Amino acid sequence: MKKALNIIISVSFFAAIFAMFLLNVLSAPEEFSASERRRLAQFPPLSAAAVLNGKFMEGFEDYAVDQAAFRGKFRRLKAEFDFNVLRKLDNNKIFVIDNMVFKTEYPLNEPSIKRLSGIINSLYDGFPEGIGNVYYTIVPDKNAYLLNSNHLILNYGKMKKIARESLAPGITYIDIFDELSLFDYFRTDSHWRQERLGDVALALAKGMSFELAPEPYTKESFDRFYGVYYGQSALNIDPDELVWLVNDTTRNTIVTSAEKPGEILPVYDLLQLDSVDPYSLFMCGPAALVTAENPANDSGRELIIFRDSYASSLAPLLLSAYSRITMIDLRYMTPDQIGQFVEYLDQDVLFIYSATLFNTSDSIRSGSAAFISPFTAKGRLAVP
Repeated sequence: MKKALNIIISVSFFAAIFAMFLLNVLSAPEEFSASERRRLAQFPPLSAAAVLNGKFMEGFEDYAVDQAAFRGKFRRLKAEFDFNVLRKLDNNKIFVIDNMVFKTEYPLNEPSIKRLSGIINSLYDGFPEGIGNVYYTIVPDKNAYLLNSNHLILNYGKMKKIARESLAPGITYIDIFDELSLFDYFRTDSHWRQERLGDVALALAKGMSFELAPEPYTKESFDRFYGVYYGQSALNIDPDELVWLVNDTTRNTIVTSAEKPGEILPVYDLLQLDSVDPYSLFMCGPAALVTAENPANDSGRELIIFRDSYASSLAPLLLSAYSRITMIDLRYMTPDQIGQFVEYLDQDVLFIYSATLFNTSDSIRSGSAAFISPFTAKGRLAVP
């Protein structure tokens, strides 16, 4: 009886393995993982040279992991086991507190902060004497508002100190840390919520000496926003509500992108709600250079924003104060390309980068290169 049971178990085990093997062999490989927002590895080119130098096996390992059958379910099972059974604090740097998902950003990377500060200084040195006032601000990530946490948190005070000491004295700092709280961020994403940025906009208005029109906004929303941390967590977490603020200014503003010459674009591209990243509905999403012209403001005052993705949802709230806002993302273009599209005159200039980008600034480009895609070399969507 015992022998028969062992045979049944062994046969069942090998049958399961063989079935999984057949399923993986017969299944068509997927190109993209929507939950993880990245391209999946494909079967590597097979050649004698690739086999001999080991590149084929490296590529095949990535392919086998990415294309494994039921991969998503196994990822979720692992995450649930790590959190609920092993009681681990995080899973691949992702952790959850009160149904809000966070990602560990640690330790503080002083060379990265100084690198980004150096790029900002280089741009500042190249501005003509007639340029307007120049400002910078650091957008805190939501980890900054975790109180009494057991998780590793960046020393944001030290980050601000390093940036302040590294940046040119003529670049004025505007601190927005006190204008935000944990509830101003999405639960499943790293970004802040546009409808919660009123105090941030007012702080910038005070620091940069501009006035915001009192025109009220109407809220429009999308209730199935699964942020970037949702896929990374592999957990079953309720989606966020994505809200955008609309008024006559946002309706009538003319938006153009250097990557889509000749096209007139909206402030909010609702087609992006069906994309892999609905947050891209704000001001063309990840793009090298975007210009927004407000026909209702005839002051001629202009603003240039050097930014990451956080500014996409903030910029619409500043439109009433300017005739034109130009947003430049140095992850997708280099400083020497800016002159093809922008003439420095007497514009105000705002450098606004997230604490995450200050701490991992390698994606900011400083040398000569053509426009690059919002997808990195590994196929991951650009992060803030």
